[in-house]
Amino acid sequence: MRRSMLIAAVLIAAAMFWAVPAFPGTIPSSVVPNDARWLAHFDMEKFVATSLYGYLDRSGAFQVKADKINGWLKIDIKKDITGLTLFGLGDDKKDEVIVVLAGKFDRSAILGQISLQEGHKEIPYGERKIYSTGDDEFGAFANDRLIVLGDSQAAIQKSLDTADSKGRNFSGSPLSDALKEVPSGAFLSGFVPNLSGLGKEIGESKMLEQATGLFFLVQEKSDHILLHLQLTADNAEKAKNITDIIQGLMALGRMSGGQDKMSEMMQVLDGLRVGQDGKVIKLDFERPSKEIADLLTHNKSVKGLLD
Repeated sequence: MRRSMLIAAVLIAAAMFWAVPAFPGTIPSSVVPNDARWLAHFDMEKFVATSLYGYLDRSGAFQVKADKINGWLKIDIKKDITGLTLFGLGDDKKDEVIVVLAGKFDRSAILGQISLQEGHKEIPYGERKIYSTGDDEFGAFANDRLIVLGDSQAAIQKSLDTADSKGRNFSGSPLSDALKEVPSGAFLSGFVPNLSGLGKEIGESKMLEQATGLFFLVQEKSDHILLHLQLTADNAEKAKNITDIIQGLMALGRMSGGQDKMSEMMQVLDGLRVGQDGKVIKLDFERPSKEIADLLTHNKSVKGLLD
């Protein structure tokens, strides 16, 4: 895991910003194959423009995390990274995750860092090179502002072939059509049509084992964070079971009062609404951005996410 994170961090800065135009912040459809199984996207530009980010930035919480990368890679995450996209390839038995980073970076500095890694390899592929620091750690430059990272060379090659129009891309796919419903102001969104094959953790969850699909988005409006999440079940009965589980967890959270370390976080449950429409479960959450920022920076249960 440590080596995987290393090559991911290294390749963040491996593209030159002065050449091929990118599409800042948006989903990089050109490198996402048509048969991608799921997709999640984080728009850094839109997030940095939110009040939530402003509160986190002024508190220093976000900078603590960013400094660990900025100092080594010599980049400013909030200015140089425009978007982060994850998508899945494979089948129900094996899901391969591809990470796509968009931004403006210093190629020479990062290639120097890669060359220092023991056992690193440069694998020619057409006019590009695929970089590797292990059997399951691969990355390549799709263009000067897009980098793809993955666990297998074959998955990286498929993404690069898509970029070269050797295969159909994400545009026009059912996955793409579903994400067209995401409002323009959302900084985080994703769609998983089929939850099977995403890992044993899904099957071990009493709630998620009854769900087949997931759709989510997060945006900010009038200094409030709005989260919308939909879970789809096989039928209305399973949807009711999921709804009952969620409502039960909410009730337990409210009953905890000030009795445990999670009580502060549970206060935000006042902003959560749960509903059911046939086999679809809808969760909508709304709270002030300042309140969410305070939770992230002051509650010990979640502060570790930013440390």
